[in-house]
Amino acid sequence: MKKKIIQIAGALLIAGSIGVVLANNKSKIDAAAQPVKDNAVIPVKIADVISDSFSTAFTINGTTSPAKEVKIASEVQGKLVNLYIKNGDVVRKGQVIAQLDAGVFYAQLNSIETSLAKNQLDINRYTHLIELGGATPMQLENVKLQYASLQAQKKEIGQQIAHRQIFSPFSGKIENVTVETGSFVSYGTVLAQLIDNSALKINVYLSEQEAFKTTTGQAVTVSSVVLAEPQTAHISMISDKADAGGKFLTEISLPNNGKEKLKAGMLTDVTFSTGVTETGLSIPVSALIAGTKQATVYVVKDNKAQQRVIKTGFVTPVKVQVLEGLQGGEQVVISGQLNLENGMAVRGSK
Repeated sequence: MKKKIIQIAGALLIAGSIGVVLANNKSKIDAAAQPVKDNAVIPVKIADVISDSFSTAFTINGTTSPAKEVKIASEVQGKLVNLYIKNGDVVRKGQVIAQLDAGVFYAQLNSIETSLAKNQLDINRYTHLIELGGATPMQLENVKLQYASLQAQKKEIGQQIAHRQIFSPFSGKIENVTVETGSFVSYGTVLAQLIDNSALKINVYLSEQEAFKTTTGQAVTVSSVVLAEPQTAHISMISDKADAGGKFLTEISLPNNGKEKLKAGMLTDVTFSTGVTETGLSIPVSALIAGTKQATVYVVKDNKAQQRVIKTGFVTPVKVQVLEGLQGGEQVVISGQLNLENGMAVRGSK
């Protein structure tokens, strides 16, 4: 009996020990399941907002295009009997480059000239008969009206014959010939493309600050990887109206008759220089989160990151002019922005 009591007491002791262990394990599991509030401090690099000077010179990319470019098209329809051009030919202004069949029109012209000669004889005859009383003024008037009508028809036929010859509208180089001798062309059929590369134009788009500081006729510098030295060009036009993106179309005129010649379609760098230096607040360009159009930065205040929208001015490869949104002496994050959200705790270092 005593032995049995000891066995029961031992079993109860073991069961109690197991219960204590299980209770401890449950506490640990529950604690692990509870979310831990993240109070981590994010290390970032910072820079001061300082007063700095900015050169007003700026560079914008642009692509060259011919100053003169036209598609040569037929103004009448007919069979192409002569084609005097091929791809790569250099032609001069007024040169005949193609000819359409004009046989029908020449036949009509001969018929009209014969009728005109007969009408002139009739005019002379009726004039003489009126003097003799053998004709009336009305008969003479009818003959003169017929003569005038024939003259108008002759002029029209002459224009049709003139359009049978197709001329070069200016001097240049022939490209993209699309027809051959014997082809039938209609009104508006394009025969070839004529390009004059003796001068080029470059279209670029300026911001409102850039457009305000440039003028028509101003000299600019054009550089390209294919040029040994930059070339001088001039601003020929600045649009008075911004496009949907707030940019102003600006056209650059570049003479292309030197030893080094560019071709149409080449990428160039156009540098605008006003010779003026401006001062203002400056931050490193690496502080920008979303470019310059909707510029945003993180400002460090009381060891917390505050997201702030700013307005930028001149932008260089290393620094940005700040027009609105920051004050001198404030600190902005220049590295580590990807890990930040507004209001996060940070530890800044320079």
